[in-house]
Amino acid sequence: MEYKEKLIFDGFEVNHILKEASYQNILLESELKETQSKQSKIFLELEKGLNLYNGNVFNGQVHFQSASRTPVQRWYPYREGYSTRLVNAFIKELNVTSTTFDPFAGSGTTLLASRMNNLKSYGIDVNPISVLVSQAENEQYTEDDIDEFCREVDRFKTLEKSENELNTAFCLADKVFNKDILGSLLLFKNHVQNIEDEKVRRLFFVAWLSIIENVSNIKKEGNGIKYKNRRRTPTGYISIAKETWENKNFPGEKFDFVKMKILGQLRIIAEDLKFNYGSNLIKPEIFLGNSLEFDRYFSDDIEFSFFSPPYCNCFDYFEIHKVELWLGDFVKSNKEVRCLRTNGFRSNTNALGNKPINYRSEYLENLISLFDSENLWNKKIPSVVRGYFDDMHTLLNKLFERMCQRGFVGIVVGNSAYSGVIIPTDLLISRIAEEIGFKKQSIFLARHLTTSSQQKNELKPLKNYLRESIVLLEK
Repeated sequence: MEYKEKLIFDGFEVNHILKEASYQNILLESELKETQSKQSKIFLELEKGLNLYNGNVFNGQVHFQSASRTPVQRWYPYREGYSTRLVNAFIKELNVTSTTFDPFAGSGTTLLASRMNNLKSYGIDVNPISVLVSQAENEQYTEDDIDEFCREVDRFKTLEKSENELNTAFCLADKVFNKDILGSLLLFKNHVQNIEDEKVRRLFFVAWLSIIENVSNIKKEGNGIKYKNRRRTPTGYISIAKETWENKNFPGEKFDFVKMKILGQLRIIAEDLKFNYGSNLIKPEIFLGNSLEFDRYFSDDIEFSFFSPPYCNCFDYFEIHKVELWLGDFVKSNKEVRCLRTNGFRSNTNALGNKPINYRSEYLENLISLFDSENLWNKKIPSVVRGYFDDMHTLLNKLFERMCQRGFVGIVVGNSAYSGVIIPTDLLISRIAEEIGFKKQSIFLARHLTTSSQQKNELKPLKNYLRESIVLLEK
């Protein structure tokens, strides 16, 4: 992509940033402390030769608040998703005409956008929930499939409460759910698992998974799950008795309550299917596996890869999805959970395993040396940061080998901070790409990110680097 002062991505207009002006604003904001000054110098070095664009117009697309109202994307509440419109914009601007790939398929957004543009696409994800949702969203549904789905919905409506008690291997189930709601969920899951038609069964399973959080005592928040009956007050946290909270928030007839939630989600899916939500002439291929081993699964050259990896922020996404993983029988033991974690990107302390570090960056080591070890909440954080960029180097290397000439890689990523030190993931990825051989690197600064109150004042002079960006690489 040629350098331009202004770019138009399918209606999204972005302007080139005059770096000298942005540097001046950062340096004049206050008298920099020694650690801040050292960071600033590293950032300025990393930015040399990069094209930076004001990408505020992408703000609502990289952190997709409208997913719950968007056809197909609303089938499952995926917190880490971005919009199909964002992917479409890059596909059109870059004139992509052949194969696309997403190494972190998530809920299948890149695959969905590719399918709508009649592009062949591949996706891979280590999370079995993501693979299931992606497969359901990107299946080819015939009129007969839709008719069978609707007939199965009618059968579902006739289900009645049963006295049969079903069990789950999830040891926290009694704490996470009301007893009667848990029993209802397990009964409905048993029914779904016995649906003969595979396509229909998958759609029902996605609908069942999608309502679990809403009928539970927990919510996804930050780096994990929080109990709804525990709330913050000015003087600290207080807990409401589980039974008291449940009586206040759930109706008396729990079976019908859960049933209506699932039926509501099934109606949404039926509506999207009937209104032909997009072309499905080319069905994406989606694999369960490690993104760093994607070359084992297909051999096609890639023209465009667009994805959002886990951020280097120590969020454990398996912890966030652990209720659905256990209750949906995707895992049956703690050993299986550990295996999933260590097969994923090294973005948190639980994912480290015993993998060696093969890639070293002077810039990264200089930033890590600024960490105040006394203020790190976990002593393994330097290992996480090194492991993350070692994995990123491996992935970009493999992508480079498989990209066709003038192929593009788009990466939605957020920067992070530890003990007053910002890890500029967007800049470091661009530098890694340059070392590998990508000839052009551009960064679209989409939105600012917040951090903990403890770090906010410490990072204020460098707050422009605490952001979510889209990194665009060209081979």
